[in-house]
Amino acid sequence: MTVQHKFVDFIPDNIEDGIVYISLNFGTVIHNCACGCGNEVNTPLSPTAWKMIYNGESVTLKPSIGNWSFDCKSHYWITNNKIEWSSDWSDEKITKIRNSEDNERIEYYEKEKSTPSITKDNNCEISKTKSNKKRWRFLKYIFG
Repeated sequence: MTVQHKFVDFIPDNIEDGIVYISLNFGTVIHNCACGCGNEVNTPLSPTAWKMIYNGESVTLKPSIGNWSFDCKSHYWITNNKIEWSSDWSDEKITKIRNSEDNERIEYYEKEKSTPSITKDNNCEISKTKSNKKRWRFLKYIFG
């Protein structure tokens, strides 16, 4: 299945199936669940949530989208405007991943509070914290 993407200032009231709406102003990407259940999926863009990659033609969201709170419990990736389905996950695995993500968020924001300063150079922010390996790997992935 292929989706289209639309960059918008505001998320429209009517979300159409097969369209991924991207609001950079609000740091969010919204679409209807790929399974067709009709639920609206909000993927907030942030260092502790989803990252969006736009290559000039298509959109990729990382990590995967696990709609564990929906009855459908669908799980998929959006990669270059294509839906790639994942296998089903057990409730135990979902709980484990959610706990891990919660811990990563807490750790991230605790480190951010202790960050002494951020240097801006050529529109690129460089944090002066010791351990920034995940962010560095992500930037390396994006920029090569």
